[in-house]
Amino acid sequence: MADLSVTFLGLHLKNPIIVASSGLTATKEGVRKAVEAGAGAVVLKSLFEEQLRAEIAGVAGSAEVHPEAEAFLAGMGMNEGSDEYLDLIRASRAASDVPIIASVNCSGDSAWAEFAARLESAGADAIELNLGVVPTDPSVSASAIEDKLVSLVGSVARSVKIPVCSKLGSSYTNTGNLAARLSKAGSRGLTLFNRFYRMDVDLDAMSLSAGPMRSSPEAYHESLRWISVLEGRVGAELCASGGVYDGLTALRLITVGANAVQMCSAVYAKGYSTITSTVAELHSWLDNHGIARVADLRGRLARRNSDKPELYGRLHYVKALTGQA
Repeated sequence: MADLSVTFLGLHLKNPIIVASSGLTATKEGVRKAVEAGAGAVVLKSLFEEQLRAEIAGVAGSAEVHPEAEAFLAGMGMNEGSDEYLDLIRASRAASDVPIIASVNCSGDSAWAEFAARLESAGADAIELNLGVVPTDPSVSASAIEDKLVSLVGSVARSVKIPVCSKLGSSYTNTGNLAARLSKAGSRGLTLFNRFYRMDVDLDAMSLSAGPMRSSPEAYHESLRWISVLEGRVGAELCASGGVYDGLTALRLITVGANAVQMCSAVYAKGYSTITSTVAELHSWLDNHGIARVADLRGRLARRNSDKPELYGRLHYVKALTGQA
C-alpha cells in the first residue's frame, strides 16, 4: 500500500488530508470524529478577533477600550472566549495523535502576538492566521493593506517557536508577491485560499442575508492555478483549500505542488466518512499507478518543473478560448 505520509509546516502528517477550521472542529468530539475518520491533521475552529475585542471590552466595563489596555488584557487572557479556546486546544491535543493547529481569524487590530504565545503553551502544534480582511474603504491602498498583514504575521511568528501558516484570500493585486513577503516575515506555510463570508439580499425583509456557506466541487481550480505558479518560488510550503471533495481532487492539487489539502464542505455534505473514503481513494490511485509515495507526486506539474511555463499564464487561456487547448 502506498505511503501517504507528508510533511507540512515541519510537522509529520500520516496523510495530506487536513480538516479545515470550521464548526466541525469546534469541539473535542468533532476533533475526535475527524481523527478517527483518518484526518492527517486538524485545524480548530477560528477564534475571531471581534470575539476577543468584545470580551476585552466587557472586562474593561466599556464598549470601547484604549489600545494599550486592550493589548494588556489580551496578553493576560482575561476573557472567557479565549480561555475556552485554550481548553479546546488542550483537550484536542490530549485526545489526538495528529497535529492540532490553532486558528485565529484576524485583521491585525488586536494583540495576537501576545495571545499566540498562549496558544503555543496550551499545546497547539502550529497556528493558522486566517487573514480575513475585506477592504471596504476605497481610500486605503493595496500596499497599506498588505503591509498591515505582513506586520501582523511577522509579530506573531516572532512571538512563538511553533510554525505559523497564513491563510490568504484570492483577491490581492499580486498574490505571489504578498506570499513571498509573508514567507520572509515568518510564515512557514500558506493556505490558498480563504473563503470569505458571502453576502446576499433578502428582498422581502429588505435586509442583508447570508449567501452560500459551502464551496462547490469546482472551487479547487483557483487554488490549483496559484499553487502551480507559486510552488517552490515563494519560500513557503503550500496547502490547498476549497472544493476538495474527493481523493482525485486532492491528488490534482498535490501534483501541482500542494504539501497538503484542507477539507470542510465535503465533510459537511457527506459526513466524516468522506475523510475515510478520500484517504482510501488516495491509496487506490497511487497503488494502481505504481507510485509508492504520495510525496513523490508533489510538484510534478508545478510551473517551475514545466518545460512550457508559458502555459501557466495567458497562453493557456488564449488556447482555451480559441479551441487550441
